[in-house]
Amino acid sequence: MILGVDFDNTIVRYDELFHAVALERGLIPASLPARKIAVRDHLRAQGRERDWTELQGSVYGPRLAGAQPFPGALEFFAHAVRQRLPVWIISHKTRTAVLGPAYDLQQSAREWLAAHGFFDPHRIGLPSDHVCFAETRAEKLRLIREKGCTHFVDDLEETFREPDFPGHVVPILFGHHTAPPGLAHVKPLADWAQVFEYVFHTAR
Repeated sequence: MILGVDFDNTIVRYDELFHAVALERGLIPASLPARKIAVRDHLRAQGRERDWTELQGSVYGPRLAGAQPFPGALEFFAHAVRQRLPVWIISHKTRTAVLGPAYDLQQSAREWLAAHGFFDPHRIGLPSDHVCFAETRAEKLRLIREKGCTHFVDDLEETFREPDFPGHVVPILFGHHTAPPGLAHVKPLADWAQVFEYVFHTAR
């Protein structure tokens, strides 16, 4: 097995951070649920797509340090490295934000990974060159093929709906209990405990 893993909303959990930053900016009421999708839907319902886009640039850039990993994600990667399981982080992430200041979003992501011990041999020890950021979704799919992934974990069902998603790669849909309509072939796994069980006790 060679495992590929998405970054945003798969390794990193943004719900609380999006809510906090949006609240700081006066974009949402405090009563809004602390979920990224709730913030997005609230702003879009008000026709404030630009505010939403600029908010993403801030959260994925200078505020990223305040985001937390999903429970079990760090333990999974540490175990994978100890077990010598080839694992790659492959993410569709533009270099700079679409609107607002030109934050380096890829560098922010690498700094987040470093801060959480991904490159520290005493903590996780993932080789730094096993992290790849793609400017486009097409480039992400190319990287999945080039790195020889046999399985790929992603929270976005759109990734697995792409016509060019490699047919030989097992699609693992993170954060889902059931497969969405039209994606009966994907493996839905709700959290990192389920990913751990599947990767180390079922699929190998």
